[in-house]
Amino acid sequence: MTRIFRLLPFLFALSLPALADPGPEPFPGATIVESSQRDVSRYRLVLSELKHQQGDTFGETERRINGTLQRTLYDLPNGISLTEVVNYYRQQLSGQHVLYQCAGIDCGSSHFWANDVFGIARLVSRDKDQAYMVTTRSNGDRNELNLVYVSLRGGRQSKVLVDTLNTQDPLLAGANVRSEVRHALAASSGWLPGMVINNGILDTQASAGLIEELQAVSASARQRLSLVVHCYEGARMADTLACSETLAKQLRSVLGDRYQVMAGGALIPPPDAASRTGLWFVFWPGR
Repeated sequence: MTRIFRLLPFLFALSLPALADPGPEPFPGATIVESSQRDVSRYRLVLSELKHQQGDTFGETERRINGTLQRTLYDLPNGISLTEVVNYYRQQLSGQHVLYQCAGIDCGSSHFWANDVFGIARLVSRDKDQAYMVTTRSNGDRNELNLVYVSLRGGRQSKVLVDTLNTQDPLLAGANVRSEVRHALAASSGWLPGMVINNGILDTQASAGLIEELQAVSASARQRLSLVVHCYEGARMADTLACSETLAKQLRSVLGDRYQVMAGGALIPPPDAASRTGLWFVFWPGR
């Protein structure tokens, strides 16, 4: 009987649902208005400027995401500027991949964001007094999405909404990745975005943007292009090399023999604080 009582706290902990990551720290002096956590399906994620058509407003690029959502609405202290709040959250989310961001009138209609996207009328402000930022990072076999919407409401209480969504859905849309890969390949070397790994295997569907852009590299540039897979899984160097070789082999099978794809283990610092697998490229003798 004593043994059973000793096990009760452990068994109780196992029965609790896993909590979502808490997301960025709140702005200094901010107070929580409301906070909730729930499973969501088809969460509306806007990743572009707004478009108006036939009296309707919508994001030119939108996605629907499933996962666990941690949502927190804060009241901000009086007398702060939009730049001050935006810079704070940029610093909080530094090192994460920025999917989209805007500020002021570049974000379009505050009414659209507050009512149509978030369903929180208290977020409505003047269009020039708003900001929006979406970042993501890999967290094991999950992806973490962080969304921040700032609304400075003049004489009324200014607010900031922070959504943190944990999902297994790929968060880098192919079109966005292709543009980012193309931009990266303009340099002589660097990290390439868009390589998605699920359970230690290259997810070719989720990595389609990266693969398609690499396949579009010209024949002359391809002869000077080397790709190096760096994996950071495992406590020993042999583990990281084995992981890198497995992924390099999978990438070679997709790209074909015309590409140089090598395994680099953990021989250089990882691309981000999460130590996720990365794909390094080098043009030799230069771009």
